[in-house]
Amino acid sequence: MSNQPETNETPATGYTPAPRKVGLPRFFELLGRDLWPLYKSSILCVAGFLPGTALAILGMMGGSALLTVAGGVLGGLLGGPFLSGMIDTVLRALRDEPGYWWHTYKRAWRQNWRQSLLPGALLGLFVGSWGWMLRAQALAGNTSTALWVASLAGIFVCTGFFSWLLAQVPLVDLPLPQLAKNAGLMFFGFFPRTLAAALVLAVYWGLTLLYLPATILVIVVFGFWLPVTVAGMILYPGLDKVFRLEETLAARRDAEIEERMEQNRPNFDH
Repeated sequence: MSNQPETNETPATGYTPAPRKVGLPRFFELLGRDLWPLYKSSILCVAGFLPGTALAILGMMGGSALLTVAGGVLGGLLGGPFLSGMIDTVLRALRDEPGYWWHTYKRAWRQNWRQSLLPGALLGLFVGSWGWMLRAQALAGNTSTALWVASLAGIFVCTGFFSWLLAQVPLVDLPLPQLAKNAGLMFFGFFPRTLAAALVLAVYWGLTLLYLPATILVIVVFGFWLPVTVAGMILYPGLDKVFRLEETLAARRDAEIEERMEQNRPNFDH
């Protein structure tokens, strides 16, 4: 049995992408070019998760584990398609793909919203359950160090796994078990990138949620676009290696150019 994630992408075309900036220069290049699309997709994502998040917060305040978890699942169901649209926007920016943002966003939303529902619900279930568990441990006051370490390790594992899982939704049309298998293989196959991306997401959302409501402005300004963009930059080389994103984009561009040239070819038969 192969240890490589399965894809439905086309074979390599032999195209070698031009070298790009890396690290902070690449990050600021993306901000200079794509900040507004990233911000707009982030605001939509925040709005999509808002109803479920509000229910989960009410559950936390009222001491109801069931309401907290239900809010997490609801938030994932409603917010999943918007998160998929946000990730699609980030991936298009990372592969320097041209296009009018609202047009590509709507198309990606229509194509991926069904496929994103179950992964979104699972993400919400994880966030709601883990949030309640950490709250219960903090209130207990006598939680052992080993249990705290295990809880934090679980957060990193799940955050890394969901990062690879959700990144596939805008890229490939595969059933959830295959997406999960691919995510597991990439989790270990690109473990340093997994660890770095999980750390970025866990620290950002951990601090943001811990200091609510003081961090509401942070959510409005940076929301999903900042952590997803940074994590996307970290994971992108792995995604490109597995799914041949650059080669596929180059092949599509070549096909479009050939089609336009064929359409504009002069006709001397008349």
